[in-house]
Amino acid sequence: MSELILIEDRGAVTVLHMQHGKVNALDVDLLLAVREAVQSTPQGSAIVLTGNGRAFSAGLDLRALLDAPLGYSGELLGELARACRAIFDHPRPVVAAVDGAAIAGGAMLALAADTRIMSHGVIGLPELRVGVPIPGVLMELARHVLGSHLSQHLLQGAAVDPEQALAVGLVDEIVGQEQLRDRALAVAGDLADMPVASYALVKQGLQAAARARMNAVPANDEAVVASAWQSEEVRAAIARQVERMSKRQ
Repeated sequence: MSELILIEDRGAVTVLHMQHGKVNALDVDLLLAVREAVQSTPQGSAIVLTGNGRAFSAGLDLRALLDAPLGYSGELLGELARACRAIFDHPRPVVAAVDGAAIAGGAMLALAADTRIMSHGVIGLPELRVGVPIPGVLMELARHVLGSHLSQHLLQGAAVDPEQALAVGLVDEIVGQEQLRDRALAVAGDLADMPVASYALVKQGLQAAARARMNAVPANDEAVVASAWQSEEVRAAIARQVERMSKRQ
């Protein structure tokens, strides 16, 4: 398994720690490692997906995207969608232990989980503020969690603190930093006690409407969105965001 994911076996629960730089910026390698780790989890095991204590994930690695060939954006978006679907489709309980910033693509990974427990940082979907569109499959995944709040989050593009996130359903629970690990393990372990087939069937039923909307997304949607990411206007917006990030560091 990739060194980008630290795997911890806790019996009925497998903990997946993302370990990629200071803020777990999402590149193709990390997203592939997340997907493979989720899909390789022992049958019957619940999952806790978490970060490195400083950040859950601060989103896509925009610097790497600008440095790469144009086609990399399509590869990156495709792997983000596949990683999120691997989490969303996993038949066993998945708990996101949000231990710091979960921004854009990082927030999408958390939204793909069954339950989100947050300790600190901010979470949100500021893609439009950056100037980039979102693939339809990921938009429907976010709609599954946020419902009527989705347009507010996408159009305003705000990243919110844990209390605000709890109020609109971005997260399900807030705990202190010291309690996050134990609480996530407790929740995942409790859910893992439920019969495997029963949990999977209930989960499938809860996700049915979202899956139908995902399946209705046009087949060329990912290519259309990737093409927009490759346009001069969007790449200029990404460059401005990278410059703003550099000034804050």
